[in-house]
Amino acid sequence: MKTKEEWRQLCQAAAQLTDLGKIAETIRHLPPYRACQQILVSPAPALSQVRINALLDGKELVIPGPGLKEGFYHLRPYAVPFTKLAFAVSLKGLTHHGQLLTHRELADLSIGLLVTEALAVDRRGLCLGDGNGFFDLSCATLNQAGALSASPIIWAVSPPPLSEDLPNDPWDVPVDGVIGPLGGTFFPPRETLPKLLWQHLAEQRIKKMTPLWKEWGKGHPNR
Repeated sequence: MKTKEEWRQLCQAAAQLTDLGKIAETIRHLPPYRACQQILVSPAPALSQVRINALLDGKELVIPGPGLKEGFYHLRPYAVPFTKLAFAVSLKGLTHHGQLLTHRELADLSIGLLVTEALAVDRRGLCLGDGNGFFDLSCATLNQAGALSASPIIWAVSPPPLSEDLPNDPWDVPVDGVIGPLGGTFFPPRETLPKLLWQHLAEQRIKKMTPLWKEWGKGHPNR
């Protein structure tokens, strides 16, 4: 069975989605997107138009900061001038135009849709990402902090699902759908929400991510 790294090498070229504008428009017209008021979108450059559309469509946008070091940024619709939207939704622009959410403020959110980018997705909805695991950690951290709605939807922008199963780890978060240039492929509803698996996280890594450190402190008051 191929390792994740072997799969990444195989999928790297195939995952270059060319019609990103069309994909962003496809997402824009899907009912779960239209229904949600708060949406989290990965800071990946390929999803820039999805983030811009969210603000133009009157949605509150949440974006994970670089490496989750500081946490999550919140951008309100219509609060950023149109000419500055592309910069505002970039990693560099977040600190200028976004509000860094405190851990207490995360609990006031109710994010109904989460969108990420993936190199590949298999028929079970398991994703192959860049290997850093920041999206999985974002989902689990937000769920632990009470920032997700009761039934959040998770989508990946990716080529069509693979016929083979990808290798997976306990912390991998499956998606509910794959959105590509030709439309969407959707999977049966997930049975559980993502959880933080502390046994797989080194304390040194936890300390480098503020929201993770805050959650870890709840269960380890004498750290």
